[in-house]
Amino acid sequence: MVLFSPPEERFLRQVADTVQRRGLRRPAVLALQAGRPLMLVAGQLLWIAQPALSLLGTGKQAGQLAQLLEKPGAADLLLNFLEEDG
Repeated sequence: MVLFSPPEERFLRQVADTVQRRGLRRPAVLALQAGRPLMLVAGQLLWIAQPALSLLGTGKQAGQLAQLLEKPGAADLLLNFLEEDG
């Protein structure tokens, strides 16, 4: 089992809260469930998109999320946060 630091867990909870506030919980849950085997690729895509996202002011958060998605179990933890909030 992969352990996450309290700041990592807090960040994933913030991501889940943001997704929930924007009304995207269901699509996010479906994407996480369907794309679980591709989380490493998703993390890499976020690294690629980070410079463009920086223009929108979300580059730092994209980098944090990319780093976490490369960690085994991060998608499951994010999915748990999304499901408990729903």
